Amino acid sequence: MHLSNPLLRIRPETPHDSDFLARLHRSTRDDLLQAGLPDRVLEQLLAMQCRAQQSSYRQRFPNAEFSIIEQDGAAIGQLVVHRGDMSIRLIYMALLPRARRRGYGRCLLQALQAEAALKRKPVTLSVSKQNIAAQRLYASLGWSATSQDDANLEMIWLKPETPAAG
Repeated sequence: MHLSNPLLRIRPETPHDSDFLARLHRSTRDDLLQAGLPDRVLEQLLAMQCRAQQSSYRQRFPNAEFSIIEQDGAAIGQLVVHRGDMSIRLIYMALLPRARRRGYGRCLLQALQAEAALKRKPVTLSVSKQNIAAQRLYASLGWSATSQDDANLEMIWLKPETPAAG
């Protein structure tokens, strides 16, 4: 995946990234941080959820690439992508709060779209219905909704001559 922003780099995740991943997960859970839970309970819950999320991704997508997004050598996010025979699946992308709204997510998505266009594959993802900012970003880059359930919206990006995922 080639990134247009020279400040950004993607590298493979290592076991040494576990503390960063816990911090990143914490930064995405404003709902729990504002729930008024005792600190000890909150920390245990966040740690359990982080482990469960990562484990679930690894079980459901054993061949996915788990990567760390860096800016100037400092970890700022995580990217999990599964490259299948028929499509590319963006499983997870998260950035620390200080790295949000700077165009980094757009840059990463555009790099994934460029890769998919070269391979003539669609890109799919699932986004929380509550994450309106992400939905707007995806829509601005040409993604469209394909289905939904109570919590999530399934989206796809197709280059005009790309066949639909089957």
